[in-house]
Amino acid sequence: MTDYSQKPQWERVADAVAALGGKATRAEVWEYLKRSLPDFPFSTVSAELNAVAVNAPARTSYHAGSQPRRTDTGNRYDRLFKVGSGSGAYYEVYDPEVQGVWEIYADPSSTSTHKTSIRPVGATTAALIVVLSDGAVKPGNTFFPVQALDNGFFPESMMRAKNPDAPAVPAHFTTDAGTSFQSDIYRGTNTGYLHNRSAASAYYQAKGAKGGDSLRYEKLGEGEYRIVHVPAASAGDTSDASYAMETNPEDQRPMSINRILFGPPGTGKTYNTINQALRILDPDFLDEFSDERETLKHRFDELAQAGLIRFVTFHQSFSYEDFVEGIRASTDETTGRLRYEVEDGVFKQICEAARSRTVAAETGSGVSISGRKIWKLSLGDANSEQHVFDECMENSIALMGFGFGADLTGVSSRHEIFERVRAAEPATKSTDYAITALDQFVRRVQEGDLVVVTHGNLKFRAIGEVTGPYRYMGQGEDEHYVQARPVRWLRQYDPPRPYGDLMENRFSQMTIYELRSGSINLDRLAVLLSPETENQIRRHEPEARVLIIDEINRGSISRIFGELITLLEPSKRAGAPEALEVTLPYSKERFSVPANVHLIGTMNTADRSLAGLDVALRRRFEFVEMLPDVEALGGVKVDGVPLDALLDTMNRRIEVLLGRDYMLGHAYFMGLKETPTLEALARVFRRQVLPLLQEYFFEDWQKIVWVLNDHRKPEELRFVRQVNLGVAELLGDEVELPGEGRLWRINNDAFDLPEAYRAVIKAPQAAA
Repeated sequence: MTDYSQKPQWERVADAVAALGGKATRAEVWEYLKRSLPDFPFSTVSAELNAVAVNAPARTSYHAGSQPRRTDTGNRYDRLFKVGSGSGAYYEVYDPEVQGVWEIYADPSSTSTHKTSIRPVGATTAALIVVLSDGAVKPGNTFFPVQALDNGFFPESMMRAKNPDAPAVPAHFTTDAGTSFQSDIYRGTNTGYLHNRSAASAYYQAKGAKGGDSLRYEKLGEGEYRIVHVPAASAGDTSDASYAMETNPEDQRPMSINRILFGPPGTGKTYNTINQALRILDPDFLDEFSDERETLKHRFDELAQAGLIRFVTFHQSFSYEDFVEGIRASTDETTGRLRYEVEDGVFKQICEAARSRTVAAETGSGVSISGRKIWKLSLGDANSEQHVFDECMENSIALMGFGFGADLTGVSSRHEIFERVRAAEPATKSTDYAITALDQFVRRVQEGDLVVVTHGNLKFRAIGEVTGPYRYMGQGEDEHYVQARPVRWLRQYDPPRPYGDLMENRFSQMTIYELRSGSINLDRLAVLLSPETENQIRRHEPEARVLIIDEINRGSISRIFGELITLLEPSKRAGAPEALEVTLPYSKERFSVPANVHLIGTMNTADRSLAGLDVALRRRFEFVEMLPDVEALGGVKVDGVPLDALLDTMNRRIEVLLGRDYMLGHAYFMGLKETPTLEALARVFRRQVLPLLQEYFFEDWQKIVWVLNDHRKPEELRFVRQVNLGVAELLGDEVELPGEGRLWRINNDAFDLPEAYRAVIKAPQAAA
């Protein structure tokens, strides 16, 4: 088998395809490489395959696709050709004579890292430009306008008049905001609009579109289109020259994202945070598997496991101490005494992790952690002996200061270590911790074991592999760091990374001890030691981090964020021209928010309207409205009841009676796509729809009746109906009650009748 240890990642995967007969899937390449590189991550395989595939759109976010060029010039990166998409895609060895010549070209509207796109040589992208009116972007009435429908840009099969029953074939649209959706076209004379208002609303919010801007529709293929927002100021000039003038190549800091997804319950806000996080952390993977939810969730879980995504839910008891920092009590492992320490909250942890940079790394094939012991090790005092750590990194050794300068070469037992140390210092006792630490360092740590170098109890700053036996490094009378082991330093971090990137709990103060399963997270360690891509090795930039805050409006914003609310603004982030720092109240440390920390919040508008949200938060976050997506239920019927029409009708009534913040989300009905039975629909109405309406209207049953159209149904089809109390019999004739003395009762029999649901949409006509 080929020796891959000295080759860059992209060359390994390309060679693997060739070795597999010139044609292979991602999974086949991964399995092949794992024979010699057991810890080679699947995500790296996927990334590098796309980087060297001449026709893979994702390559434009890698170094291989950074510069405009043709693929018939012999460039070393042009190795493969991608066939198909999604999980069924495979890769072939590229031959320009067989698959044709492709080119990477400058594309100012591209969302790729290098603002480039790819196409076959000689191909051009058909495009249609439409100017946005003020009405198209007006909140509550947003839509995607289209024009010149007679020119064949959109096929006739996509067109329909404003008749929901007219047949039409939807096309797939992607946008430069990272969203995608399906839609057909409502047609007028020679103009119309895409039938997906919720997608338009979300898109305009994300892009900040306004009247006078333009949309460019690009035809990518049969049934495939792309929408690009062109601001009014640049609508007439998208040349490469103008792009070069507007882009500062020395400032490649990503724009920090502070975004809140808001909308009624059940509209997929939390569900959508997975896509939002992947759009930031792994956009190529999201593009490739956009229609494969299970695959996206698996990738999301991988990133969360690696510490790049954190998830927290705000509630009434959540505080500054939970979010930023606070004083916590803990027990000292050596003395058993209670101590109080400042402990970082989730936001400070993710900021410190985002600040950390890999300043040194092995660039080989990665390190397998299977079968190895892992040790925590302190290299001098974190605050006063930085020179010890620096010496260890420079000379590829680990040093320990215990032993009073005694030479421990050749010792074979703990007792022998004790005798030699006592010879150097007679006051030494056999029970001293120093003897235990030396026994572990000299005898128990084996060649091939891994060491994690800590910085205090809450951070770590290096990971290494022990490569040889004990050495004595005595050099003079004043030198006490003389106990040494040779180490190959695999990773070094500056500033140190928080313990949460590796551990399940904080480090102990002991100088050395074994990290066992349950305290160390082996999956996170494997990620930290995984082979790095070419871009990572070249740049070693801090990784982007995403903090997802669910139910952000349920917490007290001023109490949780405190003085940090100002630092969230992109212009106030570390490294920005207007960057600010604050002094934290407990640790007294200077603190700023890195630009590569992104916040995604969700907000249920039924809990608190957007108008009632903390004004300071509103000014620092962008808001993306997520309304019920009735199109997601298109074509789903239960006993002849169209679910999209059912949901849309109820929501229009709720919007009139209470407001758009209280509509019903499509998520309540999504399970019926798999089990479209009357029993399942009845369960949704009984357990979710009706209780939610009771909460919305504070048990104002008359309005609930209006939403369900029960007032226009025959008695037997009503979900809710009135019963006579018999007030005179109960209380006497002289007592008068409002509502003619009636109570409301739920009619359980109606839930089993499909006619009851159809009548929500349109009540049956009374017999003449």
